[in-house]
Amino acid sequence: MQKRLYRNLKIASLIEHELSLIIAKEIEVPGALITVTDVAVSENLDNTKITLSVIPYAKELEAFTAIEARRKEIEYKILKKSRLRIIPKFTFIIDSHKEE
Repeated sequence: MQKRLYRNLKIASLIEHELSLIIAKEIEVPGALITVTDVAVSENLDNTKITLSVIPYAKELEAFTAIEARRKEIEYKILKKSRLRIIPKFTFIIDSHKEE
């Protein structure tokens, strides 16, 4: 059990790092800052829930649409950069802490 938990945390960390680089270099949303705030990999490594934060709030939908449109490409790039045989399916979620 402990080994599986450690492996999931390592995979989540790898995905978070690589995804942050891809978003910074390849995803263009003018006037928006997109950051990866959390990555949660399921216990059986089938799914990954990725929480993103977008500043300013008004650009959230545009940023989500841009990332979701390239989801398969992002999954493929992370698979190629890692030594995993399969990559979990990504589900993107916007962290909607609205500006006060």
